[in-house]
Amino acid sequence: MPAKHSAIPNHRPVSQRGAALMVMLVIIIIGITVLLVNSLTASKVNTARQATTAASLAQAKDALIGYAITYGDTHTDVHGYLPCPDLNGNAGVSHEGSTELTCGTKNVNNLGRLPWKTLNLPVLRDGNGECLWYAVSGTYKYNPSTDMMNWDTAAQLLTYAPDGTQLSSEVVAVVFSSGPALTGQDRTAAATAPQCGGNYTASNYLDNDTVHVINNTNIAIGKFIQGISDNSKVNDQMLFITKQELWDAVQKRSDFQAKMAQLTNEVTKCIAKYGTTNDVGNNYSLPWPAPVDLGAIANYAVNAKYDDSSNLYAGRAPYTVNQSRVDSGNARQTLMTTYDCGPSWTSLIPWWNNWKDHLYYALAQEFRPQHDTNQNCGTCLKINGSGHYAGVVMFAGPKLSGQTRSSKSALADYLETPNNTNFSGANGNENYKTAPASGTFNDMLYCIKEDLSVIPCP
Repeated sequence: MPAKHSAIPNHRPVSQRGAALMVMLVIIIIGITVLLVNSLTASKVNTARQATTAASLAQAKDALIGYAITYGDTHTDVHGYLPCPDLNGNAGVSHEGSTELTCGTKNVNNLGRLPWKTLNLPVLRDGNGECLWYAVSGTYKYNPSTDMMNWDTAAQLLTYAPDGTQLSSEVVAVVFSSGPALTGQDRTAAATAPQCGGNYTASNYLDNDTVHVINNTNIAIGKFIQGISDNSKVNDQMLFITKQELWDAVQKRSDFQAKMAQLTNEVTKCIAKYGTTNDVGNNYSLPWPAPVDLGAIANYAVNAKYDDSSNLYAGRAPYTVNQSRVDSGNARQTLMTTYDCGPSWTSLIPWWNNWKDHLYYALAQEFRPQHDTNQNCGTCLKINGSGHYAGVVMFAGPKLSGQTRSSKSALADYLETPNNTNFSGANGNENYKTAPASGTFNDMLYCIKEDLSVIPCP
C-alpha cells in the first residue's frame, strides 16, 4: 500500500504576493493623498475665508475713521464723531445698512450692524458670508452727542485677546466678524435685512466667553474679546479703533492745525474787542480771566462756568464777564458770541463749544478791568523775555510725553513750562514762552498788543 503524505499548503508564487502588496501600498498611498488633498483644500478654503474677513474688517475700520475725521465738513459740528449702528434695518427695507438718526441716550454705548450704506461701502461680509457688526463708544457716537468732543474725550470700550489679556482700554469703536453660527444661535432671516440676511439679535451672532466672563453682546459693559476662527465656543473676529488712532488721523488733516490757529486768533480778537468797544470812552481795559479749576468735569462744557474772576491775572478765556463789567464800567456781560465777536465767529461757535477747555488767557496788570483811560505798558507781559503785551491767549496742543490729562485743572498736563508755572500767583507782568511745535513744547500763543491789535506771538 502506498505511503501517505501530509498535505502541503498551496502557496502562491512570490511574484503574486509582491503584486498584492503593491496594490495595498497603492491603496494606502491613494488614501493618504486624498486625505492630504482634502486637508490642503480645507486649509486653502479657511485661509481664503480669513483673508476675506480681514479685508472686510480693515475696509470698515478705514471707512469709520474717514467718517470721523470729515464729520465737521458734512455737519455743523467738529470732527471726531462716529455713526450710530444699524439697529434694526431702520424699520424699512430700503434703509438697511443706514445709521440710526439717534441711538440710545447720551454717553451710552451702542451695538448693532455696521451701517455700510452710510459709510458709502458695499455690503461688507466676512469670509462666512455674514454682514459685519459694530459697537461704538457712547462718548463718540454722533447723536445724542457727548458734551465736548476733542482729543481728551474719553473712550469707553475695552478689548481683549483670546487668552483674556487686555489689548486696549481706549477704544472708540469695534467692528466684528461673527463667523459661522454656534450652537444655540438662530440666524433666521428678518424682513428688514433682505441684503445681509439673518436678523438683528446680537446674541445670534456674537459670542459669550464664559471662561473669561466677557460677553461680546453686553454693550453696557463694553468689553469685547477676540475669538478663534475655528473655535466652537467663541469665534468672533474683531478689529478696533483706539482714541489715539482716531485723533492721529484728525491731526493729519492739512487744515486742522490752521483751524486751531483760527480759533485761538479769533478768541484773542474777541477779548481785545472788549477793550476797543468799551462804553467808557478811551478805557481799554480787558476782561478778567475765568478760573482754571471749574469744579466738576461736566462744568468744562458749560459756557456760563467760564465766568471771570476779580483780580485773577491768568486763567481760562472767559465767556461771562460780569466782574469785569463791575470793575471797569463796560456794560458787556458776555464774550464768545456772534454779537460780541463779530460775524466771523459764527462758523467757529462749534469749535469754541468743544475746544474751549484748551484755551488759556493771561492779562497784563496795566490793562486789568478798571475805570482808568488810555492804558499803556510800563511793565506788561513779555514773550520770550521781550515786548510789552496787554494780554496773551494760549491754546494747549495735544498731550506730550509725561502729560496724562487726568485732571482738567492740572496746568502741567496742558501747558508747558514756563507757561504753566506762571499762572500760580500771576500779577500781570509774567514772561511767557512761544516756540515751534516739538516733542517737548506745543503751546500756541496769540498776543494782544498795547493798541489792542492781535498778532501771533513772536
